[in-house]
Amino acid sequence: MLEGRECALSFCQDTKNDLCALPCKRKCCKRALLYGMLLSGNLFTKDKIKLITENERTSQLILYLLKEVFGVKGNLYISEKKAGDGKISSYKLTVSAKNDLQRIFEECALPEDCEGAVSPEMIRCDECFRHFMRGTFLTAGTLTDPMAEYRLELIFEDRHLANTVLELLESAGFSPKYTERKTSFVVYIKESENIEDFLTSIGASQAAISIMNAKIYKDIRNNQNRRSNCDAANINKMTGKAQECIRAIRMLEDSGVFSLLSEDLKTTAALRKENPEASLAELAELHCPPITKSGVNHRLRKICERAEKLNEKKDRP
Repeated sequence: MLEGRECALSFCQDTKNDLCALPCKRKCCKRALLYGMLLSGNLFTKDKIKLITENERTSQLILYLLKEVFGVKGNLYISEKKAGDGKISSYKLTVSAKNDLQRIFEECALPEDCEGAVSPEMIRCDECFRHFMRGTFLTAGTLTDPMAEYRLELIFEDRHLANTVLELLESAGFSPKYTERKTSFVVYIKESENIEDFLTSIGASQAAISIMNAKIYKDIRNNQNRRSNCDAANINKMTGKAQECIRAIRMLEDSGVFSLLSEDLKTTAALRKENPEASLAELAELHCPPITKSGVNHRLRKICERAEKLNEKKDRP
């Protein structure tokens, strides 16, 4: 279980690292990106901003954007916790100075009661929307390894914000779903095509390609399994018929009827007994000179028919 979880974490972390490395030149898009990260964090109020992430590059990006966009210096605290045989680092960012908080909230044009609200002033264009959703994913998103399953989640601590993001994704043409877990409110996407589209829209094209490749691999593997199952069924069927034919030959031998068969039938019968696992095509090649597969089938059928007639005579009173 731990290995599977590590694969999922690695895929998600790699995706977030790729997103953090993407350039963002326009100031409005930088604000939208940071806004998505802060709003989806653990606490976003006029008294304090707190955000905890396990992705180091996300924490560094937030610190950079706080300074770049708002001229605010954030506080970063790093801690570690055990995870299996290793450790996972946790990065907590806070902004608590009143002047800094006031500046951020004024820039974001947030109302007094901003619970679950998304300020339209922070999403001015389609590019801003994509950057906002990128920031939301960086802070609140999880992405399962596509070799295990297809699932992307955005996990929030605020029900109203989760519903707002759900509506935003629906209006953008995605097909998100919603669920609740104890103290978490989850917006998720399970369909692989929708996940690919979402990841592509926020700039995670490599992750989208990985999901496509996983689907191709699974399709090939499933087709191979179906063929293997079909081959196994055919082998079992063929083996059963071969054993049935060998029993018929032995019955004819025990009764003395075998000596009355034609030389062609005797030759084929002997080859079948010597090669019980051979296919009809292989038996045909063993004849000297070789005969056709249908020819072998015809001879074996005649042998079995003779044995059936012999059985019928034995059963008569």
